[in-house]
Amino acid sequence: LTPLIHSPPHPPVSLHVEEGAGPTRGVYLDVWLDCVINGVRDAVICWHQDAVVRGVAVARADELPEQALGIGHDEMDHKARQVIKWLQEHCSRDGGSYWLYKGEHDDKLMLYDMSELPARVPSEFAVTVAIVCLRLAPTVQNRSARRELLLRAVRPLSMQTHPAVFAAIHEVIAGTYVDIDGKEGVRTYDSIEAETFVLPSGDKRRDTEMASRHLSLGFVALGA
Repeated sequence: LTPLIHSPPHPPVSLHVEEGAGPTRGVYLDVWLDCVINGVRDAVICWHQDAVVRGVAVARADELPEQALGIGHDEMDHKARQVIKWLQEHCSRDGGSYWLYKGEHDDKLMLYDMSELPARVPSEFAVTVAIVCLRLAPTVQNRSARRELLLRAVRPLSMQTHPAVFAAIHEVIAGTYVDIDGKEGVRTYDSIEAETFVLPSGDKRRDTEMASRHLSLGFVALGA
């Protein structure tokens, strides 16, 4: 949460501490959006390098879009409303989960329906998609659907390059075959041991083997 400085009768001011030589366009936009959400008129931006304060600026929220993009507050508000309308039109699935993405130097917004995750995820999105899927997994009630989501997410990952994410996903996949500690849920991968498995009635031997296989992959990735 953004700290708000408030000393009656003066209106509240949002405080933003940023690292760098000075505020960037992205910082200005983040501060503007935060002010709009919190209904704050003014903002204080403090930037530092190596724990040394380099400067402090006080800015009115309605002036930030012009400083960032060279456009006025009204035009920025209009563009924001267009984006919201576009999201409302495309995020139409009840209970759906979507991922809104914008590249650092791109002027396009990309919206992904996580229920329609493609079989092949572009390499530049692999880690981000994997983390998003890992966070979504506990909300997917059906075990098979949860497993399929995570299997697609983990395929593009390398255990050597991203061992922590790789191991975490394989742990959750293991939990779709058998319950860990007798209950469903996500636990930290570094605390799991194979002997803590409790098999619910009806699970088959293959489920145990598949769960062990996925846990083993996670341990290998972490150098266990």
